[in-house]
Amino acid sequence: MRELVEAARNGDRRAQRALFDRFRRPLMGYCMLSANGDRELAMDLTQETFGKAFTNLDRLQDADRFKGWLFTIAANVCRTQGAKAIRQKRLHERFALVLDAEPPAEDKLGRELRISAVQNVLDSIEDDKLRKIVTLKYTEPEHTTREIASKLDIPHGTVTVTLSRFRARMKGRFAAALLEVEEACHG
Repeated sequence: MRELVEAARNGDRRAQRALFDRFRRPLMGYCMLSANGDRELAMDLTQETFGKAFTNLDRLQDADRFKGWLFTIAANVCRTQGAKAIRQKRLHERFALVLDAEPPAEDKLGRELRISAVQNVLDSIEDDKLRKIVTLKYTEPEHTTREIASKLDIPHGTVTVTLSRFRARMKGRFAAALLEVEEACHG
C-alpha cells in the first residue's frame, strides 16, 4: 500500500486509479449511508472525497494510514453536505421557494417577487456553459447532474464541480436578493 500511495502522491495516474479502484466500493457504501440511499448524491460525495484526497495527498504523513485518512475526508465531506442540505432546506422553507406548494393568496405577490429575484441572479450569469448547467439544474423540469452531463455532452464531474462552485459563489447574492424581497413584502 505504501508504494502505491507514494506513487500517487508523486502524480502517478495509474497509482491514483489503483487507489480509486481499491476504495471506491467501500467509500461509495459509506457515502450511500450518509446520503440516505440517494445514489447520485453518494456518487457526488465519493467523487468529491477522492478529489480532496488526491489534491491533499502530500498532507498524509503515514502512507500506511491511507484508508483511515480517506474515510476521515469522506466523513467531513458528508457532514458538510448534510449541513448544507439542512441550511438549504431552512432557506427554502423560510422564503417559500417550494414551487409545488400553493402559497397563501396574500403571499402570491411575495412569492412572485422571490422567484423574480432568483431569476435575476440566474440571468446575470455571463458564462454560457455555466448558464446552461444552472438553468437545467434549477428550472422546471429540474434535471439531475447525470442528465445534465448527458444532455450537454460533458463529464459528470464537470457538472458537479461547476454547480458546487456556483452555489458557493452565489450563496451570498441569493441570500441578499431574497432578504431584500422579504423586507419589501413585510417591512
